[in-house]
Amino acid sequence: MERNSENGISLIQAMGEKISEIHQLAEELKQMGHGMPVIEKNARCILSFIHALKFGVSDIADVMIIKEDNHG
Repeated sequence: MERNSENGISLIQAMGEKISEIHQLAEELKQMGHGMPVIEKNARCILSFIHALKFGVSDIADVMIIKEDNHG
């Protein structure tokens, strides 16, 4: 059971890193598209989705850590 939990936490951490990379790229795109309404609008939308995704992953990580603490 511990190994599954450790793998899950590692996976969540890897996802968090990827989400951060995507966030950075979306911010760069937003800056590059400054003055181009279609790019600015879509970059804002992408950043909104990333924000939701980031908090979804962090919520999963919190639940996994609590579960591990209760069973460990």
